[in-house]
Amino acid sequence: MSRDGSPACRRTLCEGLPRAASAMVRSVLVAIAALAAACGGNGDDPVSLVRAARILPDSGISVGQALAAYAYFSNPVWETYVNEQQQTMVRFAAEYDVARGAAQCPVVGAEVRPAARVFVTLIFVVQGDGAVALVETRIEAYSATGYSAKYLTDQTTAARIAAGTPCVACMALFLPASL
Repeated sequence: MSRDGSPACRRTLCEGLPRAASAMVRSVLVAIAALAAACGGNGDDPVSLVRAARILPDSGISVGQALAAYAYFSNPVWETYVNEQQQTMVRFAAEYDVARGAAQCPVVGAEVRPAARVFVTLIFVVQGDGAVALVETRIEAYSATGYSAKYLTDQTTAARIAAGTPCVACMALFLPASL
């Protein structure tokens, strides 16, 4: 082998490996991206779909924006599960500011007192085509001693959240003083 052929051979071999490795790395990255897209890696996981949904078209904001901006909520929790009918469900739960909400209520008698804690839960169904629907809204009030009262509410709760107004009725903020 001549000296002129050796460097050319080494240069071709050395340049060829990085190109082959680069092409392999690119094809592996494309495969990973395709797999991630198939598994919901493009932001179409159920919670992202619910956050992006516009349940109340007149509000002009997404569910996620409305819930994040709602001044009466703290400690929000999002979770996903599959129900008995094999539907993908998303649950949003947050603690409601009892003191702030009760300040909007008329004066009540001594037979009731404000709940120690109140939680608001919104449950959404995510359909196979990505459509989102609010299927249940519930309020749970707890006394300091552990007594609880649960209330199912209607779609107006979501409308009040979108409007930034109190979403828990006064009667759900107060519990019997004896409990």
